[in-house]
Amino acid sequence: MTTVTEIMNEVLSLSRADRGYLAQKLIESLDDERDLTDDERATLDRRSQEMKDGSVTPLTLDQLKQQVSAR
Repeated sequence: MTTVTEIMNEVLSLSRADRGYLAQKLIESLDDERDLTDDERATLDRRSQEMKDGSVTPLTLDQLKQQVSAR
């Protein structure tokens, strides 16, 4: 059986575009649009666009762990 950690390691080896697409699909699978407020939908749409246009740089798991440890 594949663990979440194994899946995450595989996902992190994907291209930036593929990781963004996967992130968007995962979010879509969790949230039913009927459950989102207008502000939440706007935030999700904005963040999705930022990933698509490259105006934000996603963190790797290692980078995130380092930032959390530093705090």
